[in-house]
Amino acid sequence: WWDWQGIIHYELLPYGQILNTDLYCQQLDRLKEAIAQKRPDLDNSSGIVFHLDYTRPHTSIVTRQKLRELGWEVILHPPYSPDLAPSDYHLFLSMANNFGGEKFASRQGCENRPPPLRVRDSRIYPR
Repeated sequence: WWDWQGIIHYELLPYGQILNTDLYCQQLDRLKEAIAQKRPDLDNSSGIVFHLDYTRPHTSIVTRQKLRELGWEVILHPPYSPDLAPSDYHLFLSMANNFGGEKFASRQGCENRPPPLRVRDSRIYPR
């Protein structure tokens, strides 16, 4: 998860594990903790806006209840939209440029590399 200042929290799933609603809600709790540590000005505020796609873990009733419990505003990406989601453009393009064709010999090599995103210009994310 990220904002205009950079990556707030990320998790790599163990090989073969599939994201489901329960795991996603647990990740949201860990994200809340990361926000409290890294962005204390956002913690307990209504300034958190979640942009979600239409995957099942993101749209389940349990997930929607969790997001309401956390008090975060949700914006859903339209299904079948030809537009790129913000992560597909801003985050992944930045990561690809930062890695510069770097290849990892193992999963551990990837896990040990620090996250590359550091956004410098906050004006690209108007509210």
